[in-house]
Amino acid sequence: MEFETIDVRDEKAKELAQILANETSLLILGLLQERALSMSEIARELGIPMSTVSYHLDKMMRVGLVEIAGKKYGKRLQEVKLYRASSKPILLLPRGMPVKKRFLRVFEKIQIISLGIAGLLASGVYVVFDRLLQEEPQLVAKNATYTIKRAPSPGLEGINETVTSKLIESSPIPYILAILVFVVGFFLVSRYLMKKKI
Repeated sequence: MEFETIDVRDEKAKELAQILANETSLLILGLLQERALSMSEIARELGIPMSTVSYHLDKMMRVGLVEIAGKKYGKRLQEVKLYRASSKPILLLPRGMPVKKRFLRVFEKIQIISLGIAGLLASGVYVVFDRLLQEEPQLVAKNATYTIKRAPSPGLEGINETVTSKLIESSPIPYILAILVFVVGFFLVSRYLMKKKI
């Protein structure tokens, strides 16, 4: 998620504090949270001059509280900007710190840990199911061989070889299960670690 960072010693922090302390700015921001409006629509709804609306919108755009949502054409076919409240979060930092770099480092740690755990889970599932599926066809093959040997009909030896070789071939099931466990495990572990905020 993209976010705006402001150092408390920055001029933007002072402007943000002024905006949050001003009743008119908060009324404008409240309107823009509901829907995108032009400057004249804001002035009309709040019953204030357009110059006041323009002043407050400029300040809110500088700190990232408001953004341009689009344009429309007015009565005289002139372009009119539409404004809306920004969905981008704003972080106030008490000291200058590269937050994005720190966030990326944490995110990379989470990804590495998640990949490792998911890999271990997937390899475990593969080994277990591969062994289970290798033992099962051998038992079935022994039973099939025993049944065919007891059969009185001549010429069934070829069937015996075909059945045995088909049953012993490796199955794709362990691979598929390992991949599924890896993907699901990765997402679950990543989500858990993100909530824990390592």
